[in-house]
Amino acid sequence: MLSSVAGVALAQDDWVRLPSSGDSSDSEAAHKSNSQDSQPAADHPQRGGDNAAVTIVEYSDYQCPYCRQVESSLRRVMKKYGDQVRLVYMDFPLAFHQQAMEAAIAARCADEQGQFWAFHDALFEDSSGLSTTALKTTAAQLRLDSMSFDRCLDGRKYESAVVADRTQGQAAGVRGTPYFIVGKVAMDGAQPASAFESAIDQQLRSR
Repeated sequence: MLSSVAGVALAQDDWVRLPSSGDSSDSEAAHKSNSQDSQPAADHPQRGGDNAAVTIVEYSDYQCPYCRQVESSLRRVMKKYGDQVRLVYMDFPLAFHQQAMEAAIAARCADEQGQFWAFHDALFEDSSGLSTTALKTTAAQLRLDSMSFDRCLDGRKYESAVVADRTQGQAAGVRGTPYFIVGKVAMDGAQPASAFESAIDQQLRSR
């Protein structure tokens, strides 16, 4: 099924889906009705203006190839709209991606040292670097305090927080990654920049 925003078809092919629970009607209803029910906590990593007119909530998985693919679209959108748009990152590691949870925890450990986005970008730029050793190497390359980072990662300090993100995403209708809530519009898949722009422009005009 396709959703549409301002006449632009939003493909749902380029994403990684959760295994089906067997009731597609419940999933479809959640996708339609919960696009604006679940708002991110204020302390989640974000890019853009604090008082932005439109917020993009992104649910993502570091091991998901389509999440990596959509990064170029997001960078283009953020550059175009500047402080008019805010991007909020939410974790949604899929259970069958064996390295995704640890990568999500590692990014939060990097956030302790003010380097979330640098670490986030490094993980998506090098999809092979998600083993425990590779995560620690990335932290060292970013000149993080290795002792503090390793203690945080080895202790899985933020696992419950990552799980909380995933639970919140499920309540919002997330059934795979990447998934976005662009203001009041739910979108899934590795969307082109034009799809985000159409959704944003439509909401900017309605303000």
